[in-house]
Amino acid sequence: MTRIAIVGAGSVGTALGTGFARTGHDVAYAVRNPDDTKYATLPHRAPLADATRNADVVVLAVPADAVPGTIPMLSLAPGQVVIDATNAVRTAVPGGHATMGELVAALVPDGVAVAKAFNTVGAEHLGNGETPTGRVFLPIAGDDAAVDLVLQLATDLGFEAVSLGGRDRFEMLEAHAKLWIHLAFGRGWGRQFAFTVIRP
Repeated sequence: MTRIAIVGAGSVGTALGTGFARTGHDVAYAVRNPDDTKYATLPHRAPLADATRNADVVVLAVPADAVPGTIPMLSLAPGQVVIDATNAVRTAVPGGHATMGELVAALVPDGVAVAKAFNTVGAEHLGNGETPTGRVFLPIAGDDAAVDLVLQLATDLGFEAVSLGGRDRFEMLEAHAKLWIHLAFGRGWGRQFAFTVIRP
């Protein structure tokens, strides 16, 4: 069992939290005001610092422009893993960074491993990467310690999870996310579609 803090309680955060809980992990939602009635249905919720303090894994599932103000409010320490599930959609990456992954890596404390994942597929598939036609393809990139853990978490959820490499592959992964977004919304494919892998 992995202790996972989900930062953000929108469609991405709640889908991942539900999936991780289904696969046997201890999930808490980190929100700014846990007493707000809009969070009443969340099973476990706590303030940002409290929810992340003892987590093994912290998942960032907030809008891109909220990332710079959110990360300093988290209780992050060496040995933890941060999963960046964010995308800069119709907006520039804050702080002039080339990618959201690089922004997150620049903001977390030294010793915190970072992986980019779960940003290339719609929330409809995040809780379960298995579909009637195959497993959903999920690319991952980042620090070795983070990637190894996220590969296992994603595989447990049913994804065809693949490591693209280190932090230098953040741009490739975020470009894949832009392709999904363009097809889903720009070309009218809708949110339900996902990429799968056909092997010879």
